[in-house]
Amino acid sequence: MNFYRVKKECSRGCFLAMLALLAGCAQKADALKLSAHQFSVEAQQAISALDDARTAQFSAPVRSLDAQQAIFSANLAQFTGTLTADNLPILINPDAITIDPAENARWQGEMANLRNQYQSFAAIFTDIGADDIFGAGTIKASAPLLQKLRTQLASLAQTLGTSPPAFLVRRDALIARINKIHSDTSISATDRSSQIKDWWQQWQTLAGDEKTTWQNAMRHFITASQLGSKLQTQIENYDKITSQTMLTGIDKGLRLVAQNRNLSESQIKQKAGTMIDDLVKQARP
Repeated sequence: MNFYRVKKECSRGCFLAMLALLAGCAQKADALKLSAHQFSVEAQQAISALDDARTAQFSAPVRSLDAQQAIFSANLAQFTGTLTADNLPILINPDAITIDPAENARWQGEMANLRNQYQSFAAIFTDIGADDIFGAGTIKASAPLLQKLRTQLASLAQTLGTSPPAFLVRRDALIARINKIHSDTSISATDRSSQIKDWWQQWQTLAGDEKTTWQNAMRHFITASQLGSKLQTQIENYDKITSQTMLTGIDKGLRLVAQNRNLSESQIKQKAGTMIDDLVKQARP
């Protein structure tokens, strides 16, 4: 084999090695994009769950059409004024409340802003490689932003943990009903017992719905926090880890999402406590 042939083979070998390196880096970059997407999606679901919890706080009880008609008939029988477009909805559904439009708009604006932050973060990784061949500059620069977003999630979870959702309108309606049952001396003992039993079942349903809403939101916050922690490690060690390690991290993330769907109440509280403790540690100077 002459010198030129050796040189040609070496050049070909270097070229193939470079292609393999680029393919590996591309695979690793794509894996990082998926990790960022996982985190973003779960964080947005946590925010949506928080939004749903607030909506449920001010939602009136859901009643059948027959029950709605009976309530309207009873209210109309006691009403002595003139029906108008303003008071008719109150007679139809006396438990409904109207949220101040300005306050509602402010809240919806905050929720949209929060969702946009996590969407924008995931979008950072869409064009990895724009500033250099491996996108290392873009990736490293995203680390402080991710830390800020993780802290924000933990703070929101802390607020949710200390102030669990209470469905205020439904609670007020049930409290008014039990007071009415208690003060009505015209009904028989049998009817009173039956009404109290029905009321008790509705109260337990309410408490269960509140707990389910809280647990659902906290599961999303916990999962987003765990995915964010894994992503932080991947970003900060991007130049050291392999594409296989990145892909393994994605698989672990998928399993986390599935496992956290079945967390018990005690497990949720334990994991939420760990997440909030980490927040406190990060806040220390």
